[in-house]
Amino acid sequence: MTKRKGLHVPLLFLVALLVACSGEPDQAAREREETLAANDVWHASKLRGVAFRAVGQEPGWLLEITSGEEILLVTEYGSKRQSLPYVEPVVYQDERRTEYVLDSHRTVVEIRGEPCIDVMSGESFEVSVTLFLDGKELHGCGRALF
Repeated sequence: MTKRKGLHVPLLFLVALLVACSGEPDQAAREREETLAANDVWHASKLRGVAFRAVGQEPGWLLEITSGEEILLVTEYGSKRQSLPYVEPVVYQDERRTEYVLDSHRTVVEIRGEPCIDVMSGESFEVSVTLFLDGKELHGCGRALF
């Protein structure tokens, strides 16, 4: 019985040490998130609160929708950047289509529930996106981040 008590103290010390280090997994998880965000622009956007992101090619463009806040539109291969106020979308359930009408009807974002493959990377996406901007029709792919 004395031996058990003798072993009991080192065991308690080990448990106390493990509990004291239990904050470490949180730090490790944060570091993994930061590394992932640094290597994955989609994950970085999600961490910034972006709910939906889309990209298009030829010409290159990017769309980020942060619900309740803004709609960011980057066009002309990144040289033109517009931050537009968030507007509630119009949803056409039967057509599996959602529209955001922006900037006094000059810009329309149409999201369709159709699979899409990025022409540059070959990456698959859940939805196709068409951007109607300044009389042009730009095509791309996107996904919800939340």
